[in-house]
Amino acid sequence: MGVFGTAADWLENGRPGEQSAAAEAMAFGSLLWEAGDRRAYERQDGDAYRLSVVGAGSVLSYEIVGVDGAWLR
Repeated sequence: MGVFGTAADWLENGRPGEQSAAAEAMAFGSLLWEAGDRRAYERQDGDAYRLSVVGAGSVLSYEIVGVDGAWLR
């Protein structure tokens, strides 16, 4: 497969044992930042703002009900 084939596969499907970037975006929302193997996502759903930090096989999510996340930026 070669280095470029492996890199393309990892971008599309994620590294072995990880979710792909597209799957994470669908599950957690828009990517805010990435540092090493940690990524933060935000999503506004109806009347709740959600912030999720993903990495090292775990997810930490915060939900703020009744808040529009636009004012947090």
